Amino acid sequence: MRLYKIIMLKYGKCGTVCFYFKGLLISSYPLTKKKTLDAYLYHGEHLIYESKGKNILYQIKVYTQFCNKIYRKKKNNQKICTDDHIYFLYCLTALLRLKIIHNDECNGYMCFTKKKKKFIC
Repeated sequence: MRLYKIIMLKYGKCGTVCFYFKGLLISSYPLTKKKTLDAYLYHGEHLIYESKGKNILYQIKVYTQFCNKIYRKKKNNQKICTDDHIYFLYCLTALLRLKIIHNDECNGYMCFTKKKKKFIC
């Protein structure tokens, strides 16, 4: 017997943005006119700004450890609460902003537009 995991993508009017870490889809957020990609990416910059005064190497260590924690939870099919998904978004975008990880096929984000349905009568 095989078990299949269903991944829920959250689509908005303009599509969805998916966040990946180590090649695994972790989170999905809707894209709308107000919730743009830049608005999501701003959260990482804001986290770095709010953490000023802390050692930058310490910040990088904390962001990376949290992303690894969420990755392990996702890999082991454990529940990830909404707050952890949001903080993962903050940490991942902060690591992208600091250029610790690069937006490539394994890490980062990917945007998808909403597929239009064709109705045949």
